[in-house]
Amino acid sequence: MKKPDWFKINEESTPIVMKRIAVSVSDIKMTSQVRSSSLMAHWFLLDTLLLANQANREGMHANALALTRQCVEAISIIELGVCGHPDAEATLLRWDSDDLTPGKLRAWLQTNVWPNYGNGLWQEPWSTFMREFAGAIQPYAHYGRSLAQWQLRLHRFYDANKSTASSHAILEMRPRAYDPQKATRITLFHALLTYLLGRIWSAANPADAEFFALMAKLGTALGKSRYLDGHQTDWSQQFWAMVWERGGGTILE
Repeated sequence: MKKPDWFKINEESTPIVMKRIAVSVSDIKMTSQVRSSSLMAHWFLLDTLLLANQANREGMHANALALTRQCVEAISIIELGVCGHPDAEATLLRWDSDDLTPGKLRAWLQTNVWPNYGNGLWQEPWSTFMREFAGAIQPYAHYGRSLAQWQLRLHRFYDANKSTASSHAILEMRPRAYDPQKATRITLFHALLTYLLGRIWSAANPADAEFFALMAKLGTALGKSRYLDGHQTDWSQQFWAMVWERGGGTILE
């Protein structure tokens, strides 16, 4: 099967993004109490993505998605170390003192940092994109019905009786039921994390036009994926476990 553009561009982009982030968080000019916070958050993100990728390849898609959700909060801490805002250090100190919840931290970023980032994947403001993205993946912090559905393999979806509009789905339930569609979608979510980090770095380093162009290219490719339903900021469906086309197709792009 032909690899989609977003996959190929992400393979090129990921080492470039991670190297720039690693350099930026390795020597942050902050007090000793929080100087290493963003560095450790980056280490955590890299290790979490490694574990999520391993789980995803072995058919543990629910576990991979739960791990992926943890990366979103780590990115907020990385962002505080990279963004260059004059109050970022004070905000990190509040976080380090357990005086700032992840939601309130994102609210601070939304007010003070994200307005400088431009648009998200489509034409929506970056703050709208990030709010919707973080909110949509938040439920997967806990094991519930929605996360459990990621343990099932969807073989086929079809209309059983067109006159009554009834539909049937053929599902496989077993440990580590590898689902090619779920595996691809989680890989796409990981590419979104690379895109987030790249845009964060670009906003703090606007002179690197070549890198900004690479992130724009990745964002355009991600935004065109048919797995991102509707190509708009409507994230309520993006993390549904079951995605299909009429006629039974489950492998999109």
